[in-house]
Amino acid sequence: MSDSPRTAQPLPSGSDLPIPWHLRLPRPLEGDFIRYLLQFSRSIIISSVTVILLLYAAALLVESSVSVALLEQNWRLRLFSFIPVAAVWWLAYTDEHPQLLQPAIAVTALTIAATHNYTAFSTDHPLAYIYYIGSILPILLMATIFRISLYWALSVSLLILTILIIFLAVDHRVHVSLSAAIFFLVSASALLSLVGHYFFERLQRQHFLAERVLAMHRNELHSANQALASEANEDALTGAVNRRGMAVRLGSLIHHARQNQQLGQLYVILFDIDFFKQFNDAYGHPAGDDCLKQITDVPISMIRSDKDFVARYGGEEFIVVLSGIQENDAVMFAERLRTRIEQLGIEHSGSRANNVVTISIGITGLVAGITRSEEMIKRADEALYEAKGAGRNKTIYLDEDGTFKHI
Repeated sequence: MSDSPRTAQPLPSGSDLPIPWHLRLPRPLEGDFIRYLLQFSRSIIISSVTVILLLYAAALLVESSVSVALLEQNWRLRLFSFIPVAAVWWLAYTDEHPQLLQPAIAVTALTIAATHNYTAFSTDHPLAYIYYIGSILPILLMATIFRISLYWALSVSLLILTILIIFLAVDHRVHVSLSAAIFFLVSASALLSLVGHYFFERLQRQHFLAERVLAMHRNELHSANQALASEANEDALTGAVNRRGMAVRLGSLIHHARQNQQLGQLYVILFDIDFFKQFNDAYGHPAGDDCLKQITDVPISMIRSDKDFVARYGGEEFIVVLSGIQENDAVMFAERLRTRIEQLGIEHSGSRANNVVTISIGITGLVAGITRSEEMIKRADEALYEAKGAGRNKTIYLDEDGTFKHI
């Protein structure tokens, strides 16, 4: 009986994460959300100031049509209430001190509300009570246009309604029934605005969480891809770059060196463990694996540049790639490598070159006419073959003229 196919489960998007009724997230997330919200608000604030300017101009035009004396009496208050609006615009435009943006918007709303109420209280005109209705504007400014957080908008809205109640209570020119009607209109508008603000912010918080979850998925996927790439290009036993990864990286270095006219600054060191088959026969494959690891650690510890690397080319063959280095330094590196491996003192009774494990080295540099990694490795292999023919435990350099140099 075959197993029934399983339905692929989609990755969680964050839209299914619960948002508490009070909207508050855990402290670290709450701070991140406020920064996210203010970044969203900044672009709205920058463009909305133009709309506010047009509203101010329209208000001045209406006042002048009602009474020029009324305009002359109130234009200073209009100008005073616009100053914090300009400050909010500057904070949003420059993105300096973002933590001050919400308090600045709150001060702006309170200033607009206070100037409207004071204008209504101090203006000697039969229609002056209409200015009290202007308390709706700062509430809409916070909850609909500038989009500060709900708790800031709610707190400042309660203060605005409190200011309105005080002014209506002391303004004996306005009948009680009219005061009640004005307060009901403003408070009802505030309630509708804040309810809409609540649901909008809830959606914003949901979207914020969804983005965080998706970002986590992207980071996990990136890490997984990096791990897979590392595994695909890494030799499991020694930790060196494998043959596939070596070809890609060396090919890239060859291309870069040719593009930048640096032919004499890229070198390949190909080395082979002398009589390694006899070592395995004498000591066993586990000891052989341990020997490979010890030998790989030597060149890895010697390289200094991020571009340089050590690769396992075959069973007991390794490649060291050095870039941005001169010929004498590359040759010296190869000879130091041979000496250090010999100094490890790994016993090798089956070797005809020494009584410890040794290596034979072939080294060559990038010369004109080489465009592929295989061509460069072929030259290093020729030098390695010469080193083996010379009795092993030797370093041979193949120069650009095709001459073998014994180091």
